[in-house]
Amino acid sequence: MKPIPLDIDDYTDMVQMFTGESERGAAVLAGSYIENYLAVFLEALMVDTSKDLRERIFGAHGSLNSFAQRIDFAQAFGHLSPNICHDLHQVRKIRNHFAHHPKEASFAESPVREYLRSMKLYPDWHAPADPVIPENDGKTFYLVAVGMLFIEINHATLMTSLDDLPGPAIS
Repeated sequence: MKPIPLDIDDYTDMVQMFTGESERGAAVLAGSYIENYLAVFLEALMVDTSKDLRERIFGAHGSLNSFAQRIDFAQAFGHLSPNICHDLHQVRKIRNHFAHHPKEASFAESPVREYLRSMKLYPDWHAPADPVIPENDGKTFYLVAVGMLFIEINHATLMTSLDDLPGPAIS
């Protein structure tokens, strides 16, 4: 999927939509949203921004057309930390589980619950390394995690923009 331009204001609007959705709807929409935002981030890093090249990279058969490829690229080239990329992979797995599970799926059941519990960003956020997920609140936990990932990617975007400014490097 080619990236659709998004910014922080769009996320605020999307949060309202996510919270009103079923667990399946929230998992799929929030996962797709962060996948798209990751593509926007990677596209912003491009030096050659020609339409043809963007299409070859992000198009249906492009080298960065899938969520997993985008995550791996962002980590491999040092644009996002291994912890952030690990958690993005967990979001991807949760989104895919809900999108492709033919029967009822839930944040409180396996394997989704284990994906949530394996998220690694909590030490970075000064929260418990083994997060307590209330039995009936996995959806909120997931949406908060996606929101934090959005903030981390947005921060990386801003830091990249600051590094491009003339003058001494920002550290």
